Amino acid sequence: MDGNINSFYEILKITLPALVVFLTAYFLFRDMLENSQRQREFEFRVENQGQVTPVRLQAYERLTLFLERISPQSLLNRTLAADTSAVQFHYELLKQIRQEYEHNLSQQIYVSVTAWEALRGAKESLVMLINKAADEVKKDEPAISLSNKIFQMYMEQDDQPVAIALAELKKEVRMFF
Repeated sequence: MDGNINSFYEILKITLPALVVFLTAYFLFRDMLENSQRQREFEFRVENQGQVTPVRLQAYERLTLFLERISPQSLLNRTLAADTSAVQFHYELLKQIRQEYEHNLSQQIYVSVTAWEALRGAKESLVMLINKAADEVKKDEPAISLSNKIFQMYMEQDDQPVAIALAELKKEVRMFF
């Protein structure tokens, strides 16, 4: 019996250090592989950042231009024609906004959901304002009457949606610098 216990201790003296060495090597090797993977991911992000950042900044520029183009000051001056009626002008304004929006629709993948929702909200708010102004003006009046009504209603708003969306875009761009 004494022989069996001594044999057991001898086996334990060899096995226990080997087990400790194996576990130490296993955990060190695992940590080394994880660190290597994180390093590769970091390098990949840094490399792609150099390519993606200019594209994202260009998207912010395009969306800023979109907001400027649909702002009532710009939209009304650009679209107003002397010989059109209010109903024709109403149609043309909505068409211009829709075209500008569709032209920039793909830019949403480069901006945050918050910024895109602010931009979309600005567009929808402006469309609702134009529709409301068109309801308050007679259809056969000249386009200038509708233009004046839209501008007046827009200026009376406390929170101008185009300005809010523009501020959101600027806030996000500042995070790049």
